[in-house]
Amino acid sequence: MEDWIGKTVGEVLELCQTRYADVTMVDEPPGKLRAVELDCVARVPVSRFVLEFDYRPDLFSAARHWPEALVGAQRITAVRNAAEPQAYP
Repeated sequence: MEDWIGKTVGEVLELCQTRYADVTMVDEPPGKLRAVELDCVARVPVSRFVLEFDYRPDLFSAARHWPEALVGAQRITAVRNAAEPQAYP
């Protein structure tokens, strides 16, 4: 899925036919959104991926709630299989 790098989260959700409501937010430490995890239902078999993007201050939410428009506009910097561990700085 290297071709997803540079696309927005919203573009990949559309390609994967995944609803925003089905996306898992990856905020580490809590409140600092750094990635989203999703099932790409357009792939057979369905595959689970993590889409990483650069952290910016507007991605902080003490309530751990992020608007779809904000998340969907993030440019993907890395894609990995959800089974692969990742440590965030």
